Amino acid sequence: MPISNRIEATAADEKTGMTLDELAAFVQEAMRAGVPGDTVVRARVNMRAGIKRLETR
Repeated sequence: MPISNRIEATAADEKTGMTLDELAAFVQEAMRAGVPGDTVVRARVNMRAGIKRLETR
C-alpha cells in the first residue's frame, strides 16, 4: 500500500505570488517529509502567472 504525504504551501500574498524563499521552504519541507523527487507538484497561479499555492499528494 503506497503511503502519501500531502505537503501544501500558500503564498503570503496571493496577489503578487510566492517568493523564492517561500518556494524553497516548500521544497525543504517536502524533502524532510520523504516525498520522492519524482512526485508531481500541482500549482495554482494568479493571472500574472505568480504561484498562489503548491501541493503534493
